[in-house]
Amino acid sequence: MPTPVPGYILRPATESDIPAIHALMLEMAVFEKLTDIFKASHDSLRASFFGAEPAARCLVITTEGAPDTAIAYIMWFHNYSSFLDRRGLYLEDVYISPAHRGQGLGGWVLKHLAAMAVELGCGRFEWVVLDWNRNAIDFYKHHGGEILDDWRVVRVTGEALQRLATQD
Repeated sequence: MPTPVPGYILRPATESDIPAIHALMLEMAVFEKLTDIFKASHDSLRASFFGAEPAARCLVITTEGAPDTAIAYIMWFHNYSSFLDRRGLYLEDVYISPAHRGQGLGGWVLKHLAAMAVELGCGRFEWVVLDWNRNAIDFYKHHGGEILDDWRVVRVTGEALQRLATQD
């Protein structure tokens, strides 16, 4: 695993972290201008991370001075590549509170997840980035991320999902 950032702790989330994770998620939704689709609640996050069949895994970063207070969250899950015939590690969210940016935490997170992907035998490590978030794009490229311009995310949600599910 990569060298830790002095003064910070990266660890698996616990149920007691859920209020802080929820608050950080809402901050991220505001930043990404997506509060209109934000539906997460403490109960839904508890089920997603700690339920009988967890949908995702979550890590948090805390400071050594306040090890019970998350200042960042990292949500990931396994996906699968048929061509590689291997699972992958998909980074759904990484959000670091603005007061703690510029400390090397983002690079630490990417290196940690990459090491996890290798350790778990994953064929790839991937995520998406908003096309207007130039800082994130540059950051990911700096860390070896390849922006796949020829691929587009396809999504069906809400009423469209319901209609598709019931079409004859």
